[in-house]
Amino acid sequence: MLPLPAVVPMDVAQQAYVQVRAEERVRFGSDIDAAETELNPQLRYDFIWSGGQNHFVAIYQPRFVYTHSWARRFPDPNLINPLTLNQADPNDTPLSALHNGGFGFEAVRQRWRLSAYQFGAYGPVTTTTLLVQAPWDGAGPPAEPNPIIPSTIAARFTLLFLQTQIFVPVRLSRRVALIPGFVYNAFGGADPESRGVIALTQGPGVSLALDVAATRNDRFVSTVGGGQVQTKFEDDTREGATIYRSEATQSWRHWYTDHFSTEVMGGGSIGGDNINGFSIFSLAQASVLYDSYGQARVEPGAPPQGPPPGRGRRLQIGVSGRIAPWIDLFSGELEQRGTVTIAANYVVDRTMFRGQVGTAKVFNTPRSVAEYELVLTEGGIRYRITPVLSADLGVRYGHQSFNNAIRFSDVDQFTVFGGLLFAPLPARF
Repeated sequence: MLPLPAVVPMDVAQQAYVQVRAEERVRFGSDIDAAETELNPQLRYDFIWSGGQNHFVAIYQPRFVYTHSWARRFPDPNLINPLTLNQADPNDTPLSALHNGGFGFEAVRQRWRLSAYQFGAYGPVTTTTLLVQAPWDGAGPPAEPNPIIPSTIAARFTLLFLQTQIFVPVRLSRRVALIPGFVYNAFGGADPESRGVIALTQGPGVSLALDVAATRNDRFVSTVGGGQVQTKFEDDTREGATIYRSEATQSWRHWYTDHFSTEVMGGGSIGGDNINGFSIFSLAQASVLYDSYGQARVEPGAPPQGPPPGRGRRLQIGVSGRIAPWIDLFSGELEQRGTVTIAANYVVDRTMFRGQVGTAKVFNTPRSVAEYELVLTEGGIRYRITPVLSADLGVRYGHQSFNNAIRFSDVDQFTVFGGLLFAPLPARF
């Protein structure tokens, strides 16, 4: 969900926003070395009416990437059949243009709120660009680490991404809200060749949550949901079995002070298909959040909002551990996975220091032979040169091991990156 009220003053009728980011990356990996130059502009338009009760937003944010690769290395042909590997020269098509955008509508009424968003992306993209972990912004628990796609599977493919989100929070009282929701996701290769890199997974899901503010410092959310996922592979005639999944969770967030809070969640999920059968998966999460400026607290069903203002130095710390089933991007199977992520931001005047480390591992999935583990870490510094221009520099390291008896992959990647961000003030009219 886009943080609409934190970006757009509600007394503005229309607003246009332009942002341009350029980044240079040099990556050294056990599979291939590469240098990438990326231009990432963003165009945004907001329209607000009915005294701020209705808000429409549209965003277009393409990614243009020029890549030059060298020192490509393949695994031992005695261990892995070379015919299962991508052996095309990635320098034959160095330019990628991924078109990415979306639009959303928010309607706020006294007793209910409609939140509807549609996102989409289509176009060629390099595997080293696609799933780069976004920096943690301090809002909510740090995200789970994204997998690494080895260049031995493919250096570039055509991506299809669609996501629909519709939520209608209904305020039963000042302290209680009922939130029905619908989502539809599609992610993976757009054509048969690209689905050989990442299978296309798609399907709908529904949920119903009861959000209760028991006290000023305690928030309970009970959620039930279900959905299905269809997997399509490189052969148009071959589709994976439809995966069905249902789940129920209970979460509790407690604020010890205005700056420090914890959140725990527990539950279970039943998932599987009619061919391989169904399994019971555990769902659990524990998070710790700290912000020296303070943390936003909103009433159940109310629109999201940014953190309270602060002065001086700012420290944000987030720690999150999660156990949940996930759809394996490489095999298309439903597997039990555990993740741990730690992130921190420290701001001193014009300078921000940030760091993040995450790890993931598949375990305890009897119906799957897949083995998967991942470690990602990143550190960086951003300096605000002027109010509208900033520069950043950082390093990333990732290690991933994957084995599902068909594909074997052990990848180490080390990346150095530097970028410039130009973000002028919005134009109001």
